[in-house]
Amino acid sequence: MKDKFIKKLKRSWLAIWIAFAAAALSTIGVLAAYTSVSSVKRVVSTQKGAGMLFSSNYLTTDENDLPRTITFSSMENSPCVTVNVCNYPQTLIKHNDKDITYTLTVELVDSNGNVVTGEETAKYSVEYNGEKKTFGSNSKIEFSLLKLMADDFNKHEFVLTFDKSQLTRSDIYMRVTATPTNQAELKPLSAKLGVIYINNNTSATWTGTFIDNATSPKDLDDFNYRLSGSGEGTVTLTWNTNYVDISPWFKNTYVLTISKDSSGIATATLKVNSAEKNQYDIQFYRTNGINSAEQWSDGNHTDIMVTDTGFVSMSFTQSATKEN
Repeated sequence: MKDKFIKKLKRSWLAIWIAFAAAALSTIGVLAAYTSVSSVKRVVSTQKGAGMLFSSNYLTTDENDLPRTITFSSMENSPCVTVNVCNYPQTLIKHNDKDITYTLTVELVDSNGNVVTGEETAKYSVEYNGEKKTFGSNSKIEFSLLKLMADDFNKHEFVLTFDKSQLTRSDIYMRVTATPTNQAELKPLSAKLGVIYINNNTSATWTGTFIDNATSPKDLDDFNYRLSGSGEGTVTLTWNTNYVDISPWFKNTYVLTISKDSSGIATATLKVNSAEKNQYDIQFYRTNGINSAEQWSDGNHTDIMVTDTGFVSMSFTQSATKEN
C-alpha cells in the first residue's frame, strides 16, 4: 500500500514538473516574440525642440534668430498671432510625464535684434489667460511661474497683437522666448515674429530646405524638412524612396495622395495658403542604410545629394489672381 502511494505521488510530481516546464517555455516564447525585434526605425520630431516634449507652433530651438513674418489680409484691423507652448510634440505622440514650469518673455526688437523703444511700443501687447500686458519703457513683457501640468496634453496660448501699420512696413518684431526652469534636459524655445500684408499682386514664394544642424547627412538617422513661404498655391513634393520616405503622420494629417513610379520616385501635392499657415515641418526617414556618397548640396542644407541624385525636391505653382 505504501509503495503504491509513493509511485502515485511520483507520477503526480512528474506531471506538475512537466506542466511547469511547458509554462516556462511558453513564457520564453512570448518574451522572444517581443524582444527579438532586430531593429525599429527611430522616429524623430517634425519640429526642432518638439521631441523633448516641450514644443510650440511657432517657437523652435533653432539658434539662427532669423525673423519670421506671418501674413495677413489688408482687412485685418488688429493683426494677432497666437503662439502656443505645449507639454507634447506638435505630432501629439505623447505628453510629458512631469510638470513643466517655465518663464515666457517677449521683447520688441527690429530685424537685427536691437531693442525698440519709444511711444509706439504701447501699441503692441501680449495676452495670456485673460491678462493683457502692453510694452513699457524697457520694451519687455514677462509671464513667470507658468506651469504645464503632467496630467494630460496641455498647452498655453499667448496672443501677440501688433500695430496695424506693421502690415505695410514690417520693421518691428516680437522676440518670444519660453525658458524651462525645472527640467534641465528641456531646451528654451524662441522665435522672432513679425507681420506683413500680402495682396493678390504680391509674388508668392515657397521654398523647401533641410533644417537639421549636422555637418553631414551621414550623421543623421532621419531628416527634418521645412516648407515655408508666402502666398497661395500648390506645392509639389518629390522624393526618392530608395533613400527616404515621408512621415506617415504628415501624410495622414494633410491627407496626401502619393503616387510612385517604377524607379521609386514618389510625388504628392499640397495646397498652401500663408494666410492660414506659412510653415510645414516634415520628417523623412531612411528606407535604406547610409550611402557613403551622401553630401549636402550647399552650406545651407538645401538638399541632400547622392551622385547628383537628390533625396527631396519641391516646386511651387502660384494660384491665379482672383477677379473681384
